[in-house]
Amino acid sequence: MSGISKKAVIELSKKGSRLFRSGQLEDAEKAYLEAKELDADNPYVLSGLGDVYRKLNRFEESGAQYDAVLKSDQNNIFALRGAGDARRGMKQPLQAIPYWLRYLEINPKDSHVMVRLADAYHKLGDSENAVDFYEQSLAIKPFDPFALLGLGNVYYAQHNDEKALDCFERLLSKNTSHNVVLMTMIGNIYRRRKEFDRAMDHYENALELDPKNNFALFGMGDCFRGQLNMERAVYWWGKILDQEPDNQSLWTRVGDALVSLNRLDEAVEHYKSSLKVGHDLYAMLGLARVSQKQGSFEKACEYCEQALEVDVDNVRALEELARICDEAGFEDKAQQARDRIV
Repeated sequence: MSGISKKAVIELSKKGSRLFRSGQLEDAEKAYLEAKELDADNPYVLSGLGDVYRKLNRFEESGAQYDAVLKSDQNNIFALRGAGDARRGMKQPLQAIPYWLRYLEINPKDSHVMVRLADAYHKLGDSENAVDFYEQSLAIKPFDPFALLGLGNVYYAQHNDEKALDCFERLLSKNTSHNVVLMTMIGNIYRRRKEFDRAMDHYENALELDPKNNFALFGMGDCFRGQLNMERAVYWWGKILDQEPDNQSLWTRVGDALVSLNRLDEAVEHYKSSLKVGHDLYAMLGLARVSQKQGSFEKACEYCEQALEVDVDNVRALEELARICDEAGFEDKAQQARDRIV
């Protein structure tokens, strides 16, 4: 290559980098492609082009550029990191890991890549390696939000509430944006521990910032359910149904709560709203219980039998049918239902 050509490649590469940093990705791509025509193996050009494609979410093309660099230079840190990031974009965490591991052998203090590795291991269900790399990252940056959130999520999934709370509360103490997700997750942990008042404090904080947050609304309702205050549970869950009219399981859950409050007509409407979305065994059995409470035993049996038409050997439906028949005095029918239970 002539001196003029080398100089042109350098200038085009610089231009591409400048355009990339300013967010002019299409123009950056053109500059790098022009440079690549002059020098197809230039690592700076290939890595720059890989960065552009990665930003454009063209991850396969991005990975191909980094791979081309690594064919001639297996220890190129820019290509190693980029190749891992491209596989991450392709949702291939298993393929991304080796690139990042090689990168950290050369650049062992990059906490950002440690978090990427930990995230990949977590997605693959390898909690041991995930925790290891999150903790390595936090040893370098003790309040890294991505590391704290990732590590907290691992512990949360393991029901290791104390360690999860430590991560989330440390993060929330430094998070000036008042992260609603964190507030609801902390609330969920306290709810799981049946510390309902503490849970509701966090849900209320979340709802001050995002009044329609369904995770916080559900948590509030479930805390009141745990406190046996079904009136308030129905109130909070009803706010979700106003926003999610196709939330079938919640229509049924609220229907059950209304039955416990003896608000039977409202319960029927909720069960029917569930069934408008699609078949729901528990809504059918809820209608059976309402009919039983109203003394309409034959109608209650019909609802159970309709449920069994869809799921012939469902034990819950057979048990419910037998129980209703016992109360109604339909002894033979009750025994027939029990005989069908495996």
